[in-house]
Amino acid sequence: MQTVYPMFYKEFACIAGECKHSCCRGWEIDIDKSTADKYMGMKGNLGDEIRANVSCENGVHSFILTEDEKCPFLQENGLCKLILSAGEEILCDICANHPRFFTVFNDYELAGVGLSCEVSCNLLLGDAPLSFYVEGTSELLNFSDLLDLLNINIPSQQQDFYPGLSIDDAMEVLDIMDSTEPIDDRWKMDIASFREYAQNTPDFLEKYSKSMPAKSFKKMYQYIMYRQLEKLSEYSLEDLLIYTDISVEYIFIAAAIRGDLGEALRRWSEQIEYCPENVAMLLKM
Repeated sequence: MQTVYPMFYKEFACIAGECKHSCCRGWEIDIDKSTADKYMGMKGNLGDEIRANVSCENGVHSFILTEDEKCPFLQENGLCKLILSAGEEILCDICANHPRFFTVFNDYELAGVGLSCEVSCNLLLGDAPLSFYVEGTSELLNFSDLLDLLNINIPSQQQDFYPGLSIDDAMEVLDIMDSTEPIDDRWKMDIASFREYAQNTPDFLEKYSKSMPAKSFKKMYQYIMYRQLEKLSEYSLEDLLIYTDISVEYIFIAAAIRGDLGEALRRWSEQIEYCPENVAMLLKM
């Protein structure tokens, strides 16, 4: 099985303490079995400290988050105490791999980096066009080429985002996003503020459509679709297109109001891309 990578995958590098939105905060951190076994048998003070900060429920081990939902080993400077004490080899799989993902579609493994990470968003929204390569080959593929390789037939006009939302459309998108399982209290507050803004500023969508970075939205649209191509084994192509449309429409609305496309994309990813229930809900629309 060959692996497909977006070109920017090899450029990804964690910025650790410089990150504004640490993945060591606000997430449940499950520990894979082999690493949990290693932790449970680790000798010395570090092993004792790890075990004191790990819980087990229904056979699944996880780190016990602090009151402010941080990993107990996240230091004030944004660095990981485990890495500093014993190197990256001590990390569990989810900590070592995040935000990288690997899915399978037909005879290919599709790899990439999730967009809840600000570095991933910056790479995707950079100047370079979105392109892919297959492990072991030198040829670069654009998104259409990749779909052909995977035997997925999507007309070219459905591989791009076209703005044209009315206020009623925007309100419907916000209602849909409001019905998803919220990652935190701020998600609901943001939706409410977006509704109020849309009602008070009815021309904001048209204004943003004239200044929006069209190339960035095209790359986002294609990459968000790419992330869920594996779902075509369970859902229809129409389901996937609706999921992609609603997602990018929400990002469009948030960026038009807040003026920060990268953060709108990253925040959407936290809420949708990393919640299987919310992905499934949008795919069933």
